[in-house]
Amino acid sequence: MQVMKMPRDQRRCCTRTGAALVELAVVLPIVLIIAGGLLEVSRLLLLHHTADTAAYEGARAAMVPGATADEAIEVVEKLLTEAGCSWASITVDPVVITEKTPLITVSVEMPLNENSWISSHGFVDMTVRSEVTLSCERPPTTRLTGIPALKAKAKKLKGKVPAI
Repeated sequence: MQVMKMPRDQRRCCTRTGAALVELAVVLPIVLIIAGGLLEVSRLLLLHHTADTAAYEGARAAMVPGATADEAIEVVEKLLTEAGCSWASITVDPVVITEKTPLITVSVEMPLNENSWISSHGFVDMTVRSEVTLSCERPPTTRLTGIPALKAKAKKLKGKVPAI
């Protein structure tokens, strides 16, 4: 009787039956942690973009003649609710908008730990903040009075933003 010999490659394959399972057990947690981190970073970017858009749209709603700060807050709250954001703090400066108001500033601030998709522990006490200042649609003399304040805000922002 003649014994058939298996090729060497086939014998090695058959003796390593649990190797793939061990490799999966080692690699899967790392892949899941990276995927979770990517989801959280994408949520952070989404929140930042939502805060920017909401502040801009709120300032646009308040800059027209006859608009009130409450109308601006309504627009911001609607946009934030549609995006699924919660616990936002909205401020409009000045609180009372008159015909002599040259500039409108709308600020939106949201805590990351309340708006996280996966875990709120990584973002303790971190917030997303956006502020938009627009010139109101007023007569030219009123708009000119707001230029020094607008230049001062731009100068203040220049110091905060790093040069690229």
